[in-house]
Amino acid sequence: MNMYARIKQIFAATPGNKRSKYQAGDISLRNIPGKSREYGTPKTRRSSLRRFIKRNAPAEKNVYSSRDETKSYKNLVRLLVFASILIVFVISGGTGRIEKRLQRIEYFKVAEISISGESVLSREELRSTAGVIAHQTSLIGLDTKELEKKLLANSWVAQAKVRRNWPSGIVIDVVENIPLAILHQKTTEGTELFYIDKRGRSFLSVNPGSKVDFPVITGLSDIEKQETRDAALQEVLIFLNKARRNDPHLPVQSLSEIHVTKEGELVVYLVEYPFPIFFGNGNTKRKYGRLVEVLKALYKKEKGKDLISEVKYIQMDYLQDKVLVAQSGQG
Repeated sequence: MNMYARIKQIFAATPGNKRSKYQAGDISLRNIPGKSREYGTPKTRRSSLRRFIKRNAPAEKNVYSSRDETKSYKNLVRLLVFASILIVFVISGGTGRIEKRLQRIEYFKVAEISISGESVLSREELRSTAGVIAHQTSLIGLDTKELEKKLLANSWVAQAKVRRNWPSGIVIDVVENIPLAILHQKTTEGTELFYIDKRGRSFLSVNPGSKVDFPVITGLSDIEKQETRDAALQEVLIFLNKARRNDPHLPVQSLSEIHVTKEGELVVYLVEYPFPIFFGNGNTKRKYGRLVEVLKALYKKEKGKDLISEVKYIQMDYLQDKVLVAQSGQG
């Protein structure tokens, strides 16, 4: 008889149950010494049930048997042996040999080089600077930080970012230094020309054959006081950055030179006309807007002749809120 049937028998032996086998006399505990002759009470039934379950309960398995302990020990020994071999392998330069073998796999060699952000520099120049060779350079072991340092060594590159494009591509993003003007500066060896950016930072000397189609800033190095020189440079940058918006009457391409006097005042010269435009010192933004309006009026033709061709000079700070346009034949 299984355990379920036995439990069912015990609970079926209740007073008044006509189907109880205990009342029918099939199983009786009345004549067992030490037992209650009134078998069938709840207390007695619970005790019998507990004894029965305890006696028939399967024995718990020993989790930490000797066999399991032996297996765990062997696994630990194997792990220690593997770790020891790995340490010796690394110390002896084994990883380098594996890396070299992986680098020979054609699947990971560079097949595509994507470059963005270039304007002054060509893509070939950037590839050459980075030292990436198609179908020879491998992405395995490629040091992207080292490539970025090589690119930044080029004075035209302001920012560089290199990343892998698995399995065989490289992406190079650059931000170039954009020249705003050329600074004429006196040095101990004579005079030199430098490209400056929109912040006034010199980043590259102008060599023979370089692009020189930019306004030239002169006179700054003749100012003795550093404070006056710095203030004048800021006014020059304000003027040039306004001109970069390329208003049709005063685009940056129309500017030839911005000269700074020893007092820090600005004098502007145009490419097509030789007359000076005296800007003075300060209020450059407002003066720039007024100059645009003046040139707009002067570019108009009168009797078939440009009015601007008769201009001798323009003085932006003649009087407060006044502009003087001197023409040929005037006193």
